[in-house]
Amino acid sequence: MSNVAQALSIMSDRFCAQDADVTFESYDHILFRVHKKNLESTSEGFSPPSGTTTSNEIVQLSERSEVLDLLFQYAYPQRPPDLTSIPFEVFADLAEAAEKYQMFGAMEFCRLLMKAAYNDHPFEVLLYSTRHGYPELMTLAQRRALKLSPADAFKLFPPASYIAFLSYADALPFTMDRDSQICF
Repeated sequence: MSNVAQALSIMSDRFCAQDADVTFESYDHILFRVHKKNLESTSEGFSPPSGTTTSNEIVQLSERSEVLDLLFQYAYPQRPPDLTSIPFEVFADLAEAAEKYQMFGAMEFCRLLMKAAYNDHPFEVLLYSTRHGYPELMTLAQRRALKLSPADAFKLFPPASYIAFLSYADALPFTMDRDSQICF
């Protein structure tokens, strides 16, 4: 990272411990100082290979600071953050980051809250469940998602998923059994 970029970065209020040995920079240039041992014990995706040193390097991540602030809280022995009080868009980004970095505690909380959100956000829950292999959640969300218009689906789905959605929606009258699932 250049000196100019480092000068523009701001330290997280919550994750700023001087004895932390890993520093991450969010997409919006907030620095997070986190303890490597905590990451190793709570996730698969943040553990650097053995023998590497990261104490002087800043690891750049693609997530926004508000998402990383929530995610890193799952690396410490404390009460988890209240995810019911954040906007769904932030929560959905957190759920994706938890899966990406295999932050196990966060993954389970997010899966449970996605299950609670399928009525209000069926497309988002359907995409999340198909990307990350949650068939029970997929089954719940698919029926609700198919009640929305193809125009709304077009706005929300990536092209390949939209084509699968249209194919499934078109075939739905012929396959109305309870256990059918969309496979993307």
